[in-house]
Amino acid sequence: MISGNNRRRNLTIPIPDPPKSFWSGPDISQDALQQKALGFNCLGSMPTEGSLDRHFLPSKDFIDRTCSVGLRLEVMFPSCWDGVHNDSSDHQSHVAFPSLVQDGFCPSDLPSRVPTLLYEVSWETTAFKNLSGHFVLANGDYTGLSYHGDFISGWNPSVLQSAGEQCTDPSGQVAACKMFTLADEPCEFALPPELQNENYNGPRVGLPGMGLPRRHVDGYH
Repeated sequence: MISGNNRRRNLTIPIPDPPKSFWSGPDISQDALQQKALGFNCLGSMPTEGSLDRHFLPSKDFIDRTCSVGLRLEVMFPSCWDGVHNDSSDHQSHVAFPSLVQDGFCPSDLPSRVPTLLYEVSWETTAFKNLSGHFVLANGDYTGLSYHGDFISGWNPSVLQSAGEQCTDPSGQVAACKMFTLADEPCEFALPPELQNENYNGPRVGLPGMGLPRRHVDGYH
């Protein structure tokens, strides 16, 4: 399952989001919801920003001036499913976002709800404060609009099913689910045999996607 679009460079939704109680029509199209499923959370700002409040990468000047603890990138995954297919040719068509991204109603042809998945990655942008330049995603995107995530389940299906049924604490904290034992030590795995003879030609020159056109995103100051 994939959330996001690696080739997106244009934001087509209003900035900022209108109140959710007013969302209708184009606001709840799957294309709009996919854009609203991305978040660029300014850590340390006052007032504190909520998850998925901003849907594009702010300028470095804004980050330096406002995000005193760094920047957290967020991607929400679809939680509506057709109830039949575990995948699709584009890894997206068998799932969809509910009408309010995180909650709301599902499309009629994708009526089954599945657990909501949110990826969060925090970046210590403060290490580059006052240095000239700009932040860019690894695919060469300056806007952040192409931020995306892939989910491939590596869980034992019976364990994952049990977790979905038992881990219902409103806090969402893993520690609140009694079926898991948390470990303080990191897990270490041997390199899989399939990768031991991988052909590696050295570091890439430049970033992937740097030939794509750079687009301007309005809406932040």
